[in-house]
Formats: sequence, structure tokens, C-alpha cells
Amino acid sequence: MASSRKQKTDNNLKALKENIRNAIIQVDAMQFPDNDFTNFACKEFALPGGLTVYDIEIDPVTIERNPNHISQDNNQDYFLTTLLHGRARIHQADIDYELLPGQLALMAGALPYTIRYEIPSRRLIVRIPDEVFRERLLSCSRNVVIGNLPGEGLGHIVNELLKSVAFEAQTLSITEQYTLTQSLLELTGALTRSSVKSSEIKPATRQSALLNRVYTYLEENFMDSDLTPDKVARANNISTRYLHSLFRDSGTTVLKWVWERRLRAARNDLLDPSQQQSRISEIAFRRGFSDSAHFSRAFRNRFGISPTGLRERARQSESSRQ
Repeated sequence: MASSRKQKTDNNLKALKENIRNAIIQVDAMQFPDNDFTNFACKEFALPGGLTVYDIEIDPVTIERNPNHISQDNNQDYFLTTLLHGRARIHQADIDYELLPGQLALMAGALPYTIRYEIPSRRLIVRIPDEVFRERLLSCSRNVVIGNLPGEGLGHIVNELLKSVAFEAQTLSITEQYTLTQSLLELTGALTRSSVKSSEIKPATRQSALLNRVYTYLEENFMDSDLTPDKVARANNISTRYLHSLFRDSGTTVLKWVWERRLRAARNDLLDPSQQQSRISEIAFRRGFSDSAHFSRAFRNRFGISPTGLRERARQSESSRQ
């Protein structure tokens, strides 16, 4: 009987560990010697803009993400997190800190880490795609270890907003969800930039610094319908050939970056209630597209829905709540 009970306990533990490994990204779970690990629950839901929210309850356990996991899933995303209750000791790169209820942390999925939950804990996580992080939070071309963020002032506001996203976003319309997530990104970006030393976010090489300058120029000019690689290169005092090599090294091209930025900006406009009276062609032209039919095809290919379909879905969501 005792052997059977032990076997059942071992099987439960194995299943729980497997759930942890596959809940968000690849990790290993190690039980504390003197603790029974019996509880792990992870709820998740997606938000507009590519963000994902996770609500995790977990017994004392150590979570480890190592280089093998990183090579397997190649995850480059960042994770904004807070504790509702419990205590966690986190180590990533050369940063070691304790996360307590009401505190914030920002972790890089592309770097190894260890999280030690010392008592039963509940943790909220917002997963921020790498491209969103680099565009909206920090302009950098390498992984940045942030660690814990200030819990007072702006940090307190971000913490409360994160909880609102986790607990209230699902009750909101798509447009309201979008507004909420954009606010979270903007405020988290401001908090992150004020918390990280400039020496930690400025790329070490001249080439990386130049690429950041080009990104800044593109962000300011992507709506220019006459924008070309030649024009970008001239504005940054480099050759077009060198510009293409910079983007090739970063895994994309100038034109792909510009099109992606325009499409995302147009999608945001279509979800914006204040722009419901604007024609879709007006939004397309304002965001840098010169052909509305071409825009519609590109939009459907990118997001799996037509601009008209997305706007109608947003209107229906809004109407259902009135």
C-alpha cells in the first residue's frame, strides 16, 4: 500500500514538473528535499499586440532555464512579472535578487536563469515579444538583464496596471484591451529606461550604435511613402550596401522592417475607436501605403484577417458590451 501511494505521488510530481516545463518556455523543475510539491496551475490568455498573460500558482520548487533549453526553443522574449503572494529568489547573469509581493521584475528568456520559490506563491507574468521589447521598451541589439524594477512611484503604477491587465482585460472589448496593453507597454518602457544604466543598454560596438541610429530614423519616418533603402542610407551617411548588411546581420531587411511597422500601425488605427469614421484607405495612405488594394492583401497575409474584418470584429465586440 505504501509503495503504491509513493508511486502515485511520484507520478503526480512527474506530471506537475512536465506541466511546468511546457507552461511558458523550456525549463527544468527541481523539488525541495523537505517539501511536498503538489500544486502547480497556469492560466493564460492572449492580448492584442502579441502579449500573453500568465497567472501561476506554485508550491516551493526551483525552476531552471539553461543553455540547452535556450537552444531548443530559441526564445528571445522578455517577461514582466510580479508576485501576488509568496517569495521567489531569482538569479540571471550576474544579478541575484529576491522578489516579494508588490515588486516587479523583468527577465530575458534568451539568458539562463534560476527561480527558487521558497514558499507557496502566486505570480503574474506578461510575456513581451522580443521585437516589441526592442521597439517599445529598449532600443538595443543584444540581450539586456534588467532584474528587479523599482516598486515605488512609477513602479507601483506599472504593478497595478499589470494586475489590471491580468484580472480585467478579458472582460473588456478588443479596443479596450488594446488601450490597456499600450498603456502598460508605454509605462513599462519609461520605467525600464529610467532603471537601466545607459552603459548597459548602449551597444558596445560602433556597428550596433549605428543600427540603433538607423532604427530611430526609421521609427520617425516609416510613414513616408517615398521611403527607400537609398533614402535611409543617405540620411545616416552610409552606403546602401552597408545598410543592407546591417539588417542582414539582424535577421531582416529594411523593407521588411518598414512594412511590418506600417502594418502594425495600421492595425492599431483600425482598433482605435476614435478612428472608426476614417476610411480604411485613408488609414493605409496615412501609414505610408500608396495602394489600398496592396495594403489589404498584405494585411490579410500578416494578420490572417482583412482590415474590414478586423474593424467589424472590433465594432461587434464594442457593441456587445453596450
